Amino acid sequence: METISRRLNGLAERAMAFLLAAMTLITGLAIAGRFVFSYSLFWSDELTRFLLIWISFLGMSVGVRRGAHPGIDSLVRGLSPRTARIVFSCAAVLSLLFFAVMVIYGWVLILRTWPQRSPSMGLRMTVPYLAVPVAGLLMMFHGFALWRRGGPPLACGGQDG
Repeated sequence: METISRRLNGLAERAMAFLLAAMTLITGLAIAGRFVFSYSLFWSDELTRFLLIWISFLGMSVGVRRGAHPGIDSLVRGLSPRTARIVFSCAAVLSLLFFAVMVIYGWVLILRTWPQRSPSMGLRMTVPYLAVPVAGLLMMFHGFALWRRGGPPLACGGQDG
């Protein structure tokens, strides 16, 4: 499970890097088009917004994998090891339930918005909304792996090593 979680995280990080590069390139071309050539790429704002949505949701899954989301660990540090494990397990279960809600309602959102198209590009709105259930699934997987290993990775200050 840990190996699959690490590989999925690597895939998400590479996808984020690619999407960020594409977003930067498109924004640069749009700026150059407006100010240098007096030509506007009418679809650039919409596409960069969709790319940012995907980058943000994939970034949330990377944060779960790394154990980088904020928490109140000073409270847990003051507890006995047994009580700390119970508190961590409760937090993990609640997080997994939230991720499951993301997946379920993300699919509901996709089904409801299937006929809708974006104004500039004519892209189905399911493309940006698909980021919600995909990130939810990734976070469920990483959250379960985190729970199984008993906490966030310790290497590199909480990041994957």
